Amino acid sequence: MITAELLKALLVSLCLGALIGLERQWDEENWHPKTHLLAGLRTFTFWALLGTLCGYFTQTVHPLFFLTGFIVMAVWISIFLFLKQWNRDGHGYTTSAVGLLTYLIGGLVAWHQEKVALVLTFTVVILLALKPYVHRMSRRFSREDVRMALQFAAITGVILPLVPDESWGPFQAFNPRMIWMMVVLVSGASFGGYVAVRLIGQRMGIALTGILGGVASSTATTMAMSRQSQTDPLRSKECALAVILACTVMLWRVLLLVTAVYSPLFDQLLPWIVLMSVPGFLFCGWRIWLHRLGNSEDAAPVYRNPLGFRDSLKFAALYGLIIFLVKASNHYFGGAGMSVVSGLSGLMDLDAIALSLSRTASENSSVGIAVQGILIAAVANTVMKGAIVGWYGTRQLRWSVLPVLAVTAMIGVGVVMFIR
Repeated sequence: MITAELLKALLVSLCLGALIGLERQWDEENWHPKTHLLAGLRTFTFWALLGTLCGYFTQTVHPLFFLTGFIVMAVWISIFLFLKQWNRDGHGYTTSAVGLLTYLIGGLVAWHQEKVALVLTFTVVILLALKPYVHRMSRRFSREDVRMALQFAAITGVILPLVPDESWGPFQAFNPRMIWMMVVLVSGASFGGYVAVRLIGQRMGIALTGILGGVASSTATTMAMSRQSQTDPLRSKECALAVILACTVMLWRVLLLVTAVYSPLFDQLLPWIVLMSVPGFLFCGWRIWLHRLGNSEDAAPVYRNPLGFRDSLKFAALYGLIIFLVKASNHYFGGAGMSVVSGLSGLMDLDAIALSLSRTASENSSVGIAVQGILIAAVANTVMKGAIVGWYGTRQLRWSVLPVLAVTAMIGVGVVMFIR
């Protein structure tokens, strides 16, 4: 490394270390003004420069120079934290960990990985600055939510690498790893909507609750809003808005899920999903713009955490059964049998049949049959949502929601007949 490159690397490290140190010093002075500052702007700058110099000496003096510097720094910080514990001072653990990370960032700069170092630095600063928000956010989740999320993460991390990646059974329909991957995909998407609802859905109004409900569970949203309309009939218009939004967003959620499994389906499904979404979007736009609805907080539905292990196993079993029925019906009855399976499965679970058809299309390149089956399932699922509204909702809710769902279903039927 020539002199000009070394000076450039030291300058970059100085800036990155100073950025992290500035955030740490600001945090300590604002949140712990009466405690001794463990490390601030100058210290973090020195640590970044130390990492860059040790990286330089590793290339010019000895290959273990950087590793030795990291070990010495880690031991020094550990001794410092041990001594602080005698004074019963709990501050400094995050700062110490970030100090070691700053040393490694300096090493990245020495090895000409400036872009990685920059991205890592900004990520660290953002995470540190979000400390108050993270603490407030964590209080919104129950102990059961955290326990189930950790349980699911642990089971996924252990099971997924161990399950065999080979097909077996009739028609080679059952692939344990692929089945579990579908569980992870659907549960992850549902959990994202669940987290969003818990964080902002109930505070941001019924419109956003409907959108997020379509991601988390459109069936749960439809059921909750239908019952809410019976409890408080004056809010039937707000409930109708949430139901239509959830049912419309559900179509786009399925589009993203099947694209994640087999990307060629996106181009084939996109125009039909747009067409089927038109009635819902027109209704929601008209209702929000003319009546200024969507600001109610009382009608927010309550969702169950979707990451329960028992629920995951149920979906895995349902997905495995449906993909077997899809392959068997295609083998014995062709497209007609698959249409029947798609319609019946869509009444139970749209995700399972959509992912099953996507997987089958990726194996056999049967994109057209998969698109037709997914649309049939979407129509069946829309009809099922209409039945829920008709059974549980008020008369005003039925008059608002059922015509929109009926038009959506008729468009879907027309599209299926057209592509057939």
